[in-house]
Amino acid sequence: MPKLATPALQTFIDGWENYQQLLLTALSPLTDEQMALKPAPHQWAVWQIASHMAGARMFWFHDFLKECDPALRDHFRVAQTTVPGLSLIDAGWEDDERRPRTAAEVVDAFERTWAAISGCFARWTPADLKVTYSRKLRTAGEQVRSREWVIWHLIEHELHHGGEISNILGSNGMAAPDL
Repeated sequence: MPKLATPALQTFIDGWENYQQLLLTALSPLTDEQMALKPAPHQWAVWQIASHMAGARMFWFHDFLKECDPALRDHFRVAQTTVPGLSLIDAGWEDDERRPRTAAEVVDAFERTWAAISGCFARWTPADLKVTYSRKLRTAGEQVRSREWVIWHLIEHELHHGGEISNILGSNGMAAPDL
């Protein structure tokens, strides 16, 4: 794991990496049927939640921060979506229910995105975390965020959705990640 210049920053990165490993340990043995489990019929399946988590990494690191290989970002794009009104530019794996993702695909997605993010951490200094980026919103206005904000946002995003996965697995009598 790359080392940032301060132990405090490294603590968060190490914690995020450990969280991912706990999640992948729980996901990797799941069958397609288990990956399709949902808390309710109108909510996302395990595969969709996990796909969304990995895909969000590339949205924020590639689309927003302009980091990482475009081919990795494109890996999460879909040719069609089952979500009415959702444009393909905004769609990811989770938005095509005709193509559920396997545990192996999801684990690979997490590992590949983590490798890309780790490459950024290896280059960035603590001062680099303060650099801000902006994008025009489709509605009106502009969104301005720092690298530091993006990292925290992804951590909190994964804590939230990892908890959902843990609840689904535990509610169905399976080993849930010890998060």
